[in-house]
Amino acid sequence: MFRLFLFLMSYGLLILSVGNLILYLNYRTLGYSWIVVFKFMMHTTEFYIALGSAIVLGAIVLDLRIEKISSQEDKV
Repeated sequence: MFRLFLFLMSYGLLILSVGNLILYLNYRTLGYSWIVVFKFMMHTTEFYIALGSAIVLGAIVLDLRIEKISSQEDKV
């Protein structure tokens, strides 16, 4: 049940943060260059939230658990 909650939370945070990052592309219409826009996007909180939630989401989907990895090492 905890994994389902973690999956839903990380998925929701990923969708919200990527949506905000897409909205930052509107700065391009104000005359800023692509480099300036992407540098700004990389330094926002939304980028770090998207990165963190993508890592958690990938770990949940790929079923990467600490107990599972440590038990496989004990067998070898």
